[in-house]
Amino acid sequence: MPAGGSALRQSRRLKEQAAGLFELSQLKLQQARNFEAAWSSEEELAAILRPLDTLGWTVFEDRLWPNSKHANVDFILVGPGGVVIVDAKAWGELEIRDGSLYRGDACEDDQVEKLSALMDSLAEGVKHTGLTSAAISAAMVFTERTLNATLRPVTLLGDRDVVPWVAGLRQRLNEEQVARVVEAVDACCPEMPTAEPAKRLFGSTTRPAPRVREVADEALIDVDALADALLTSALAGPIEDWMTFLHPEQNRLVRTQWNGPARVRGPAGTGKTVVGLHRAVYLAQRSQDPVLFVSFVKTLPIVLSALARRLSEAACEQIEFVGVHKLAFSCLELTGDKCRLDPRQAASAFRAAWRDTDAKTHLGRIDERPSYWQEELDHVIKGRGITEFEVYRDLLRVGRKTPMRAEDRGYMWDLYVAYEDQLAARGIHDFNDLLIKARAAVAAFPDLFRYSTVIVDEVQDLNLVALQFLKELSGDGPNQLLIIGDGQQSVYPGGFTLAEAGISVTGRATVLKNNYRNTVEILEEARRLVSADSFEDLEGEPQAGTRESDATRHGYLPVKVDAESQGDLDVALTSMLQRTRQALDVPWGDMAVLVERRKDVEHYQRILAKAGVPFVELTAYDGVTSDRVKIGTIKRSKGLEFKFVFLPGLSREPEPIWPGETSESHAERCERLRREQYVAMTRARDGLWLGYLAGASERAV
Repeated sequence: MPAGGSALRQSRRLKEQAAGLFELSQLKLQQARNFEAAWSSEEELAAILRPLDTLGWTVFEDRLWPNSKHANVDFILVGPGGVVIVDAKAWGELEIRDGSLYRGDACEDDQVEKLSALMDSLAEGVKHTGLTSAAISAAMVFTERTLNATLRPVTLLGDRDVVPWVAGLRQRLNEEQVARVVEAVDACCPEMPTAEPAKRLFGSTTRPAPRVREVADEALIDVDALADALLTSALAGPIEDWMTFLHPEQNRLVRTQWNGPARVRGPAGTGKTVVGLHRAVYLAQRSQDPVLFVSFVKTLPIVLSALARRLSEAACEQIEFVGVHKLAFSCLELTGDKCRLDPRQAASAFRAAWRDTDAKTHLGRIDERPSYWQEELDHVIKGRGITEFEVYRDLLRVGRKTPMRAEDRGYMWDLYVAYEDQLAARGIHDFNDLLIKARAAVAAFPDLFRYSTVIVDEVQDLNLVALQFLKELSGDGPNQLLIIGDGQQSVYPGGFTLAEAGISVTGRATVLKNNYRNTVEILEEARRLVSADSFEDLEGEPQAGTRESDATRHGYLPVKVDAESQGDLDVALTSMLQRTRQALDVPWGDMAVLVERRKDVEHYQRILAKAGVPFVELTAYDGVTSDRVKIGTIKRSKGLEFKFVFLPGLSREPEPIWPGETSESHAERCERLRREQYVAMTRARDGLWLGYLAGASERAV
């Protein structure tokens, strides 16, 4: 080895170490500058946020994530608008491109995902307060910028835009609720621990700390008492506020992750629709694709859209509330298909087919009413999409009581074929054609329809082809399809099973049993109507009419009035409406008059107008609070709720058999009528008025 070789190697090694230490030093200095910039931006933002306390907001600073020892969140705000998670950012470069967040050339979508995960963690941590996921927002706030944009579920704001945005959030919590949530957030997200002092080399000179005695903590929160308080608060507001009330026990359903189609069912008043509504908002906040919320009742989507806006204005823009037939039209328009829907001509086509076939003679011996056989065609055959006689011949006719032999079904099939020929000759379609064509269009062009999830409300009122159409729209995958409904509230003929629709909810079905809407007195009155009638609930097995459903609130006994004439009944109705407003201080807008037929709606509109009672028809009701009595048919009221419900025109006499009606079809019709009245009674939250008219059943024939 040449002289000095080892020294040279040592010199080179030390220089390499020095270079490495220099690079490490520069890296640490850069990290220190980054943290100093973050500290500076957080300090500046804290100065901006702290004055929110004058508006009733509590500002938590530098808090731990729920169940974390190190991860922190810059700010958590709790106030009238709910809970807001705020993440301060001091980025020199910022761009929103193709639905993603960029810092220079680096995609920062993981920052959005992190805040979304924090929203879920916080919702889980404070769920005992009754705070819903829709009441938790998240914002990334960028210093020295003006900005207001959304990357769901996170809002992007400039530091000068954040206070107006927070102050503009819709009020969700009252003063007492804010206090409870503040306590829960404080416990769930404690302060970040301060840095430990450096350890002395030769030990500490301080005196030892006294032993901390462990004391069993008493429960800080009485969950039942909190739930009662939340319920009481919801009951006090307008009925539209109540219709967004979600009981803490139902919170988990809103955030549940299902690996396939799921179902929520249960008796009236158990909160099925509001669970679906909150879930739609929750998923809309977390997806780039829209959420589809479908119902058979075409007026219900309008109301639900307004209610969703109460929960989240931004999320509502990502939810499509629509009736199933309007949706089918939209799908056909998108695929370029045509459907010439003409209900009047379709009815004429059926009359011609009935007149020109042997079905009139043969089936007329079973039930001479053409209407019964039109129901068979619409709901049992075509509503199931049946195109082969052998399938119909062997079919279990769910929901139908009149027996039919193979020969009878043969004549029914002839009637069906003749009806289709009549439609073709006229160049028109019926409502079932619309759904069948839409189902085929979606199957042929699946890539045209992109929804993050499909939520189907009042599923018991759909027919089979309608549900198959919606299943095609939802596609396959986790959380893609949620079915909500209750077979005991079905008011249309026929039925089907989920298996026939190709849907399995095994392991993903939830039965709600707690009735939060009705008082004990209202529920008992309604139950009497249907307790002896079994019903189909899409499962393939009849369900008993008596069901587990627990109401805990007590209230007024239902008021029952017997009138000998229509005039007497009209006076009794308007008198009770006025007394309810004056004596109980109930706004007009929290009352509803529900009737069976369209012509009854028109009659009572005239009566209310004459008495000076303001009203709005359910077909025009948009879910916005107004001081007008709602009036409409019972079918239009499905999915809605009212504080006080008035049902005029009921009959105490048994429903008479119509001319030509069999005892079986009479029994079937009476069951549907009882279910319809059950639906009407259970729309009432606080009070129920029943107006009986002598001879009403005879006049209804």
